[in-house]
Amino acid sequence: MTSKDMSEAEGTSASRAKVLVVDDEPAITVALAKRLRRDGYECVTAGSGEEALKRLATDELDLVITDVRMPGMSGIELLKEIKRRDADIQVIMMTAYSDIDFAIEAFRHKADDYLLKPFNLTELSHCVERALEHRCLLVESRASQAPIGTVGREGLATVERHYRQGLAALAGAIESRDQHTGGHLENVARYALATGAELGLAAEKRRTLWLGAVLHDVGMVAVPEAVINKPGPLTAEEWGLVREHPLVGSRIVRGAAYLEPAGPCILQHHERWDGSGYPAGLKGDEISLEGCVLAVADAFAAMLSERPYRKALSEGDALDEVKRSAGQQFERRVVGAFLAAHDRGFPVEGLEIEIPDLSRQVGDGSQRGVP
Repeated sequence: MTSKDMSEAEGTSASRAKVLVVDDEPAITVALAKRLRRDGYECVTAGSGEEALKRLATDELDLVITDVRMPGMSGIELLKEIKRRDADIQVIMMTAYSDIDFAIEAFRHKADDYLLKPFNLTELSHCVERALEHRCLLVESRASQAPIGTVGREGLATVERHYRQGLAALAGAIESRDQHTGGHLENVARYALATGAELGLAAEKRRTLWLGAVLHDVGMVAVPEAVINKPGPLTAEEWGLVREHPLVGSRIVRGAAYLEPAGPCILQHHERWDGSGYPAGLKGDEISLEGCVLAVADAFAAMLSERPYRKALSEGDALDEVKRSAGQQFERRVVGAFLAAHDRGFPVEGLEIEIPDLSRQVGDGSQRGVP
Protein backbone atom coordinates (compact mmCIF):
# COMPACT_ATOMS: atom_id res chain seq x y z
CA MET A 1 0.00 0.00 0.00
CA THR A 2 1.38 3.42 -0.93
CA SER A 3 1.59 6.28 1.53
CA LYS A 4 -1.00 8.11 -0.60
CA ASP A 5 -3.45 5.22 -0.27
CA MET A 6 -2.83 5.03 3.48
CA SER A 7 -3.47 8.72 3.81
CA GLU A 8 -6.63 8.59 1.68
CA ALA A 9 -7.92 5.57 3.58
CA GLU A 10 -8.08 7.66 6.72
CA GLY A 11 -11.04 9.44 5.13
CA THR A 12 -11.74 12.57 3.17
CA SER A 13 -12.55 15.29 5.67
CA ALA A 14 -14.35 18.46 4.68
CA SER A 15 -11.16 20.47 5.09
CA ARG A 16 -9.27 18.25 2.63
CA ALA A 17 -11.85 17.29 0.01
CA LYS A 18 -11.44 19.04 -3.33
CA VAL A 19 -14.55 19.65 -5.43
CA LEU A 20 -14.78 20.80 -9.05
CA VAL A 21 -17.99 22.54 -10.17
CA VAL A 22 -18.63 22.56 -13.93
CA ASP A 23 -21.32 24.70 -15.57
CA ASP A 24 -21.39 27.09 -18.52
CA GLU A 25 -23.43 29.58 -16.44
CA PRO A 26 -21.02 31.59 -14.24
CA ALA A 27 -23.76 32.54 -11.77
CA ILE A 28 -24.28 28.87 -10.93
CA THR A 29 -20.61 28.01 -10.50
CA VAL A 30 -20.14 31.08 -8.28
CA ALA A 31 -23.14 30.25 -6.07
CA LEU A 32 -22.19 26.59 -5.67
CA ALA A 33 -18.52 27.31 -5.05
CA LYS A 34 -19.41 29.89 -2.38
CA ARG A 35 -21.58 27.37 -0.53
CA LEU A 36 -19.05 24.55 -0.81
CA ARG A 37 -16.23 26.72 0.52
CA ARG A 38 -18.47 27.76 3.40
CA ASP A 39 -19.03 24.06 4.11
CA GLY A 40 -15.27 23.63 4.40
CA TYR A 41 -14.36 22.13 1.03
CA GLU A 42 -11.67 23.29 -1.35
CA CYS A 43 -13.53 24.25 -4.50
CA VAL A 44 -12.47 25.04 -8.07
CA THR A 45 -14.67 25.78 -11.07
CA ALA A 46 -14.76 25.25 -14.82
CA GLY A 47 -16.99 26.77 -17.46
CA SER A 48 -16.95 23.82 -19.86
CA GLY A 49 -16.24 20.12 -20.10
CA GLU A 50 -12.99 20.83 -21.90
CA GLU A 51 -11.81 23.13 -19.12
CA ALA A 52 -12.82 20.51 -16.57
CA LEU A 53 -10.58 17.92 -18.25
CA LYS A 54 -7.63 20.29 -17.87
CA ARG A 55 -8.41 20.54 -14.16
CA LEU A 56 -8.67 16.78 -13.98
CA ALA A 57 -5.16 16.47 -15.42
CA THR A 58 -3.57 18.87 -12.92
CA ASP A 59 -5.66 18.65 -9.72
CA GLU A 60 -6.31 15.75 -7.34
CA LEU A 61 -10.10 15.82 -7.23
CA ASP A 62 -12.45 13.98 -4.90
CA LEU A 63 -15.73 15.09 -6.43
CA VAL A 64 -17.02 16.70 -9.64
CA ILE A 65 -20.41 18.42 -9.86
CA THR A 66 -21.34 19.00 -13.49
CA ASP A 67 -24.29 20.19 -15.50
CA VAL A 68 -25.60 17.67 -18.03
CA ARG A 69 -26.28 20.01 -20.93
CA MET A 70 -23.38 22.30 -21.92
CA PRO A 71 -21.99 23.64 -25.20
CA GLY A 72 -19.14 21.54 -26.58
CA MET A 73 -18.40 18.55 -24.37
CA SER A 74 -21.58 17.47 -22.61
CA GLY A 75 -21.81 16.43 -18.99
CA ILE A 76 -22.31 12.83 -20.12
CA GLU A 77 -19.09 12.87 -22.13
CA LEU A 78 -17.26 14.44 -19.19
CA LEU A 79 -18.65 11.78 -16.84
CA LYS A 80 -17.40 8.99 -19.09
CA GLU A 81 -13.92 10.49 -19.25
CA ILE A 82 -13.72 11.07 -15.49
CA LYS A 83 -14.74 7.49 -14.72
CA ARG A 84 -12.29 6.19 -17.33
CA ARG A 85 -9.42 8.04 -15.67
CA ASP A 86 -10.36 7.49 -12.02
CA ALA A 87 -13.47 5.56 -11.03
CA ASP A 88 -13.12 6.69 -7.41
CA ILE A 89 -13.88 10.33 -8.26
CA GLN A 90 -17.52 10.95 -7.41
CA VAL A 91 -19.64 12.65 -10.05
CA ILE A 92 -22.89 14.45 -9.28
CA MET A 93 -24.98 15.43 -12.29
CA MET A 94 -27.07 18.61 -12.30
CA THR A 95 -30.06 18.19 -14.55
CA ALA A 96 -33.40 19.86 -15.25
CA TYR A 97 -36.66 17.90 -15.30
CA SER A 98 -36.77 18.33 -19.08
CA ASP A 99 -33.44 16.49 -19.38
CA ILE A 100 -34.43 13.27 -17.59
CA ASP A 101 -33.45 11.17 -20.60
CA PHE A 102 -29.91 12.55 -20.20
CA ALA A 103 -30.01 11.72 -16.49
CA ILE A 104 -30.89 8.11 -17.28
CA GLU A 105 -27.97 7.88 -19.67
CA ALA A 106 -25.73 9.35 -16.97
CA PHE A 107 -26.83 6.72 -14.49
CA ARG A 108 -25.97 3.99 -16.96
CA HIS A 109 -22.48 5.47 -17.14
CA LYS A 110 -22.05 5.32 -13.34
CA ALA A 111 -23.03 8.79 -12.23
CA ASP A 112 -23.04 8.75 -8.45
CA ASP A 113 -25.91 11.13 -7.67
CA TYR A 114 -28.17 13.86 -9.06
CA LEU A 115 -29.14 17.41 -8.25
CA LEU A 116 -32.45 18.19 -9.93
CA LYS A 117 -32.85 21.82 -10.94
CA PRO A 118 -34.11 23.92 -9.34
CA PHE A 119 -32.47 22.84 -6.07
CA ASN A 120 -31.57 24.65 -2.87
CA LEU A 121 -28.12 24.86 -1.34
CA THR A 122 -29.05 22.62 1.59
CA GLU A 123 -29.72 19.83 -0.92
CA LEU A 124 -26.30 20.52 -2.41
CA SER A 125 -24.61 20.09 0.97
CA HIS A 126 -26.41 16.81 1.69
CA CYS A 127 -25.63 15.45 -1.76
CA VAL A 128 -21.93 16.32 -1.47
CA GLU A 129 -21.71 14.79 2.00
CA ARG A 130 -23.20 11.51 0.73
CA ALA A 131 -20.88 11.43 -2.26
CA LEU A 132 -17.73 11.97 -0.18
CA GLU A 133 -18.84 9.31 2.31
CA HIS A 134 -19.15 6.93 -0.62
CA ARG A 135 -15.70 7.89 -1.90
CA CYS A 136 -14.16 7.22 1.51
CA LEU A 137 -15.51 3.67 1.43
CA LEU A 138 -14.20 3.07 -2.08
CA VAL A 139 -10.76 4.40 -1.18
CA GLU A 140 -10.69 2.35 2.02
CA SER A 141 -11.49 -0.77 0.05
CA ARG A 142 -8.74 -0.10 -2.50
CA ALA A 143 -6.20 0.77 0.18
CA SER A 144 -6.81 -2.54 1.93
CA GLN A 145 -6.46 -4.34 -1.43
CA ALA A 146 -9.71 -6.15 -0.73
CA PRO A 147 -13.17 -6.31 -2.32
CA ILE A 148 -15.49 -3.60 -1.14
CA GLY A 149 -17.56 -6.12 0.78
CA THR A 150 -14.67 -6.62 3.21
CA VAL A 151 -14.85 -3.04 4.49
CA GLY A 152 -17.55 -4.40 6.76
CA ARG A 153 -21.29 -4.95 6.76
CA GLU A 154 -21.95 -1.36 7.77
CA GLY A 155 -19.70 0.00 5.00
CA LEU A 156 -21.32 -2.17 2.34
CA ALA A 157 -24.77 -1.11 3.52
CA THR A 158 -23.69 2.53 3.20
CA VAL A 159 -22.49 1.99 -0.38
CA GLU A 160 -25.79 0.34 -1.33
CA ARG A 161 -27.77 3.06 0.42
CA HIS A 162 -25.86 5.72 -1.49
CA TYR A 163 -26.60 3.98 -4.78
CA ARG A 164 -30.28 3.64 -3.89
CA GLN A 165 -30.46 7.33 -3.03
CA GLY A 166 -29.17 8.13 -6.52
CA LEU A 167 -31.82 5.87 -7.99
CA ALA A 168 -34.47 7.53 -5.84
CA ALA A 169 -33.46 10.95 -7.13
CA LEU A 170 -33.73 9.75 -10.72
CA ALA A 171 -37.05 7.98 -10.10
CA GLY A 172 -38.47 11.03 -8.35
CA ALA A 173 -37.55 13.19 -11.33
CA ILE A 174 -39.42 10.84 -13.65
CA GLU A 175 -42.46 10.80 -11.38
CA SER A 176 -42.46 14.61 -11.22
CA ARG A 177 -43.40 14.75 -14.91
CA ASP A 178 -46.85 13.43 -13.95
CA GLN A 179 -48.83 16.05 -12.00
CA HIS A 180 -51.15 13.44 -10.48
CA THR A 181 -48.90 10.69 -9.09
CA GLY A 182 -47.10 12.24 -6.13
CA GLY A 183 -45.98 9.47 -3.79
CA HIS A 184 -46.84 6.70 -6.25
CA LEU A 185 -43.34 5.20 -6.38
CA GLU A 186 -42.97 5.16 -2.61
CA ASN A 187 -46.31 3.41 -2.26
CA VAL A 188 -45.61 0.86 -4.98
CA ALA A 189 -42.23 0.06 -3.41
CA ARG A 190 -43.79 -0.42 0.02
CA TYR A 191 -46.67 -2.58 -1.22
CA ALA A 192 -44.36 -4.70 -3.36
CA LEU A 193 -41.72 -5.28 -0.68
CA ALA A 194 -44.26 -6.18 1.98
CA THR A 195 -46.02 -8.56 -0.42
CA GLY A 196 -42.71 -10.14 -1.39
CA ALA A 197 -41.94 -10.72 2.28
CA GLU A 198 -45.31 -12.46 2.73
CA LEU A 199 -44.37 -14.71 -0.18
CA GLY A 200 -41.04 -15.55 1.48
CA LEU A 201 -38.86 -14.00 -1.22
CA ALA A 202 -35.14 -14.11 -0.45
CA ALA A 203 -33.16 -10.91 0.10
CA GLU A 204 -31.81 -10.82 -3.47
CA LYS A 205 -35.31 -11.20 -4.90
CA ARG A 206 -36.54 -8.41 -2.64
CA ARG A 207 -33.73 -6.18 -3.90
CA THR A 208 -34.79 -6.91 -7.47
CA LEU A 209 -38.39 -6.17 -6.54
CA TRP A 210 -37.38 -2.84 -4.98
CA LEU A 211 -35.47 -1.87 -8.12
CA GLY A 212 -38.42 -2.83 -10.28
CA ALA A 213 -40.84 -0.86 -8.10
CA VAL A 214 -38.74 2.30 -8.14
CA LEU A 215 -37.99 2.07 -11.88
CA HIS A 216 -41.19 0.48 -13.18
CA ASP A 217 -42.26 3.67 -14.97
CA VAL A 218 -38.80 4.76 -16.15
CA GLY A 219 -39.94 4.11 -19.73
CA MET A 220 -42.44 6.97 -19.41
CA VAL A 221 -39.58 9.31 -20.33
CA ALA A 222 -40.44 8.38 -23.92
CA VAL A 223 -44.00 9.72 -23.49
CA PRO A 224 -44.52 13.49 -23.96
CA GLU A 225 -45.63 15.35 -20.83
CA ALA A 226 -48.63 16.68 -22.75
CA VAL A 227 -49.83 13.10 -23.10
CA ILE A 228 -49.03 12.14 -19.50
CA ASN A 229 -51.02 15.10 -18.13
CA LYS A 230 -53.79 15.20 -20.73
CA PRO A 231 -57.06 16.01 -18.95
CA GLY A 232 -59.23 13.88 -21.22
CA PRO A 233 -59.17 10.44 -22.86
CA LEU A 234 -56.10 9.51 -24.90
CA THR A 235 -56.23 8.96 -28.64
CA ALA A 236 -55.30 5.55 -30.04
CA GLU A 237 -51.89 6.92 -31.01
CA GLU A 238 -51.28 8.40 -27.55
CA TRP A 239 -52.39 5.20 -25.86
CA GLY A 240 -49.96 3.31 -28.08
CA LEU A 241 -47.10 5.45 -26.74
CA VAL A 242 -48.10 4.75 -23.15
CA ARG A 243 -48.35 1.00 -23.76
CA GLU A 244 -44.73 1.02 -24.96
CA HIS A 245 -43.32 2.28 -21.65
CA PRO A 246 -42.65 -1.16 -20.08
CA LEU A 247 -40.64 -2.17 -23.16
CA VAL A 248 -38.74 1.14 -23.17
CA GLY A 249 -38.03 0.79 -19.44
CA SER A 250 -36.63 -2.72 -19.79
CA ARG A 251 -34.33 -1.50 -22.58
CA ILE A 252 -33.09 1.38 -20.42
CA VAL A 253 -31.84 -0.94 -17.65
CA ARG A 254 -30.42 -3.52 -20.05
CA GLY A 255 -26.64 -3.74 -19.83
CA ALA A 256 -26.41 -1.95 -16.47
CA ALA A 257 -25.21 -4.70 -14.11
CA TYR A 258 -26.92 -3.41 -10.97
CA LEU A 259 -30.22 -2.58 -12.72
CA GLU A 260 -30.63 -5.36 -15.27
CA PRO A 261 -32.13 -7.95 -12.85
CA ALA A 262 -35.15 -5.66 -12.55
CA GLY A 263 -35.74 -5.76 -16.32
CA PRO A 264 -38.32 -8.58 -16.34
CA CYS A 265 -40.59 -7.08 -13.70
CA ILE A 266 -40.33 -3.63 -15.32
CA LEU A 267 -41.29 -5.25 -18.63
CA GLN A 268 -44.15 -7.30 -17.14
CA HIS A 269 -45.85 -5.02 -14.61
CA HIS A 270 -48.78 -4.38 -16.99
CA GLU A 271 -49.18 -8.01 -18.06
CA ARG A 272 -52.34 -9.77 -16.80
CA TRP A 273 -52.75 -13.30 -15.53
CA ASP A 274 -55.43 -14.00 -18.17
CA GLY A 275 -53.18 -12.85 -21.04
CA SER A 276 -55.01 -9.60 -21.81
CA GLY A 277 -52.22 -7.26 -20.64
CA TYR A 278 -49.36 -5.54 -22.44
CA PRO A 279 -46.81 -5.24 -24.01
CA ALA A 280 -46.49 -8.96 -24.87
CA GLY A 281 -49.82 -10.44 -23.77
CA LEU A 282 -48.09 -12.93 -21.46
CA LYS A 283 -50.35 -15.35 -19.62
CA GLY A 284 -50.17 -17.26 -16.35
CA ASP A 285 -46.77 -18.67 -15.46
CA GLU A 286 -45.19 -16.86 -18.39
CA ILE A 287 -45.15 -13.84 -16.06
CA SER A 288 -42.40 -13.79 -13.40
CA LEU A 289 -43.41 -13.83 -9.74
CA GLU A 290 -41.82 -10.40 -9.29
CA GLY A 291 -43.83 -9.13 -12.27
CA CYS A 292 -47.02 -10.46 -10.68
CA VAL A 293 -46.22 -8.75 -7.37
CA LEU A 294 -45.43 -5.44 -9.05
CA ALA A 295 -48.64 -5.64 -11.11
CA VAL A 296 -50.81 -5.79 -7.96
CA ALA A 297 -48.80 -3.13 -6.11
CA ASP A 298 -48.87 -0.72 -9.05
CA ALA A 299 -52.56 -1.23 -9.77
CA PHE A 300 -53.60 -0.75 -6.13
CA ALA A 301 -51.53 2.44 -5.81
CA ALA A 302 -53.04 3.74 -9.07
CA MET A 303 -56.60 3.05 -7.85
CA LEU A 304 -55.98 5.24 -4.81
CA SER A 305 -54.73 8.14 -6.98
CA GLU A 306 -57.01 10.71 -8.54
CA ARG A 307 -56.57 11.11 -12.25
CA PRO A 308 -57.90 13.79 -14.64
CA TYR A 309 -60.37 11.29 -16.11
CA ARG A 310 -61.56 9.56 -12.89
CA LYS A 311 -61.86 9.95 -9.14
CA ALA A 312 -59.66 8.02 -6.74
CA LEU A 313 -61.21 4.91 -5.22
CA SER A 314 -61.56 4.51 -1.48
CA GLU A 315 -59.16 2.00 0.06
CA GLY A 316 -62.04 -0.41 0.68
CA ASP A 317 -63.25 -0.22 -2.92
CA ALA A 318 -59.68 -0.67 -4.20
CA LEU A 319 -59.22 -3.77 -2.05
CA ASP A 320 -62.52 -5.18 -3.34
CA GLU A 321 -61.32 -4.60 -6.91
CA VAL A 322 -58.05 -6.45 -6.18
CA LYS A 323 -60.03 -9.38 -4.77
CA ARG A 324 -62.39 -9.45 -7.77
CA SER A 325 -59.42 -9.45 -10.15
CA ALA A 326 -57.71 -12.48 -8.59
CA GLY A 327 -57.25 -15.15 -11.24
CA GLN A 328 -57.99 -12.68 -14.05
CA GLN A 329 -55.76 -9.62 -13.83
CA PHE A 330 -53.68 -10.89 -10.90
CA GLU A 331 -52.18 -14.20 -9.76
CA ARG A 332 -54.28 -15.61 -6.89
CA ARG A 333 -51.38 -16.48 -4.60
CA VAL A 334 -49.94 -12.99 -4.98
CA VAL A 335 -53.33 -11.44 -4.19
CA GLY A 336 -53.48 -13.52 -0.99
CA ALA A 337 -50.01 -12.32 0.04
CA PHE A 338 -50.90 -8.72 -0.84
CA LEU A 339 -54.06 -8.83 1.30
CA ALA A 340 -52.12 -10.36 4.20
CA ALA A 341 -49.51 -7.60 3.89
CA HIS A 342 -52.27 -4.99 3.84
CA ASP A 343 -53.79 -6.39 7.01
CA ARG A 344 -50.40 -5.98 8.70
CA GLY A 345 -49.98 -2.41 7.44
CA PHE A 346 -47.48 -3.22 4.66
CA PRO A 347 -44.51 -3.49 7.03
CA VAL A 348 -41.05 -3.10 5.50
CA GLU A 349 -38.97 -2.74 8.65
CA GLY A 350 -36.22 -5.33 8.84
CA LEU A 351 -36.28 -6.03 5.09
CA GLU A 352 -32.78 -4.53 4.61
CA ILE A 353 -34.02 -2.06 1.99
CA GLU A 354 -35.55 1.18 3.22
CA ILE A 355 -38.25 3.01 1.33
CA PRO A 356 -36.71 6.24 -0.03
CA ASP A 357 -38.43 9.51 0.71
CA LEU A 358 -38.84 10.68 -2.86
CA SER A 359 -40.57 13.85 -1.72
CA ARG A 360 -37.18 14.94 -0.34
CA GLN A 361 -35.60 14.28 -3.72
CA VAL A 362 -38.15 16.23 -5.74
CA GLY A 363 -40.11 18.97 -4.01
CA ASP A 364 -42.60 21.55 -5.07
CA GLY A 365 -39.96 24.10 -5.98
CA SER A 366 -40.27 26.14 -2.80
CA GLN A 367 -37.12 27.46 -1.17
CA ARG A 368 -35.05 26.51 -4.18
CA GLY A 369 -32.09 28.69 -4.96
CA VAL A 370 -30.23 27.29 -7.97
CA PRO A 371 -32.12 27.48 -11.29
